[in-house]
Amino acid sequence: DNTGYIYYGSFSSGIGEANINQVLDRMAVCDGIILDIRDNGGGLLTNSDKLASHFFNEKTLVGYMQHKTGKGHNDFSKPYELYVEPSKGVRYQKTVVVLINRSCYSAANDFVSAMRYAPNAILLGDKTGGGSGMPFSSELPNGWSVRFSASPMLDAEGNQIEFGIDPKPEYKIDMSEEDMAKGVDSIIEKAREIIKSEAK
Repeated sequence: DNTGYIYYGSFSSGIGEANINQVLDRMAVCDGIILDIRDNGGGLLTNSDKLASHFFNEKTLVGYMQHKTGKGHNDFSKPYELYVEPSKGVRYQKTVVVLINRSCYSAANDFVSAMRYAPNAILLGDKTGGGSGMPFSSELPNGWSVRFSASPMLDAEGNQIEFGIDPKPEYKIDMSEEDMAKGVDSIIEKAREIIKSEAK
């Protein structure tokens, strides 16, 4: 039905500019793209930024980051700005529906936060799992592992994104049991509907 579909399962998997350009160039004929990052546990922020840059036409403030400056509970630096710079390659100009769920963490959460400011992007699905900001891992004396965000991340309005990002209420959708029994992905079907209506 002339709808493009891209699945990106982990921001740990490297992506090159030439690869992204080729994929988006081939999908230029599509009415829109479904970009499915459901169950993406994160990875490298550089991959997140690289992909996001292909959906922006101008340098855009997408959030802020802070760094720990001392041992005190609130000892953090002043927030410094995070921008998405538009790619010098192919920049997709039609609707892109980003599919999200509770299993989108870390760099995937940051990607979703940035894409809220992309001019033609729509977030669809459920709230992301959260997490962000350069995770720190350590082991406790009893052998337990601990992992937490060492650098708090905020969106462009200064809101904490650590605990997840909601799609707009009209785009919050879950898989229906009826569709699951039929082997139908309710969320993809809704994305296809959105792209068809936006293309008119």
